[in-house]
Amino acid sequence: MISTKKVSIITASFNNLKTIEDTLTSILSQSHNNIELIIIDGCSTDGTLDLIKKREDEFKSKLVSYKLLIESDDGIADAWNKGLKLATGEIIFFLNTDDWISENTVEKAVSLLDINSLELVYGVCNRVDQNKNYLGSFQKEFKKYRELWNFGFSFTTCFCTKKVYDNIGNFNTNYKIAIDSDFLLRCLKNKVKFVKGSQEVFMRIGGISTKHRLIAHKEYKQALIKNGYPKFLVNFTYFFFKFT
Repeated sequence: MISTKKVSIITASFNNLKTIEDTLTSILSQSHNNIELIIIDGCSTDGTLDLIKKREDEFKSKLVSYKLLIESDDGIADAWNKGLKLATGEIIFFLNTDDWISENTVEKAVSLLDINSLELVYGVCNRVDQNKNYLGSFQKEFKKYRELWNFGFSFTTCFCTKKVYDNIGNFNTNYKIAIDSDFLLRCLKNKVKFVKGSQEVFMRIGGISTKHRLIAHKEYKQALIKNGYPKFLVNFTYFFFKFT
C-alpha cells in the first residue's frame, strides 16, 4: 500500500561521481514507499550522468516519480529552486550528493509532519570523513534566540511541508554558502514550527560550507541583519562566541 504522504527528494549534482552512488542507493533503500526523486545536474562531465542514467530503470520501478533536469545553473540555490518548481510532493527534502540517509530516515521524518501545516522537522547529522569513517553526531534542540549564532542542527537533515516553501518562497541566490541559514531565518519570521526528529543523515565533511567557514560566517551575519536582527546584537553575539 502506497503511503498517502508523498515526499519529493531533490538532489543537485555536478561532477560527484565518487560520492553520488551512496546517495542514490540510500534513496532506493527507503522503507517509505511514496518518493519522488528529482535530480538537477549542472552538466556534469566526469561520468556522473552516465551513472545516473544507468540506474534510471531502478528509479522508475522503485519510486513513484523520477525526474532528471540537465542544464547549467548559477550555484546550489539556483539548482534547488529548479528542483522546487518540479516537486509535486507534500513534503520536500534536499539530499546532497556527498551525503546519504538511513533506510528509515524518510519514514521517521514523515511521521512527525502535518502536511497541512507550516512545519519543519530536523534530525541527526552523522558526520563522516571522506572514507566514511564516523566522526560524531550533531543535533541540539532548537530554542528561541539560538539562531543568533547557529541553529544547532544541520539543514541537510530537514524535511519541510510543501506549504512552507509555498509560504516562504525560493532560496535566495545571492547567498553561496549560507543559503539554508537565510531560509531558516525566514521560516522563523513566518512562524514555521520546528520539530525535533530522529531521522539520520550521513554527511561527508569537506563540502563547500566546511572549506569556507569564514565566508559562511560572514554570510550568516548578513542573513541575520537582512532578516531584521539588530546589527549591534549580531556583531556582539559573534564576538562573544568567538572568544568563549
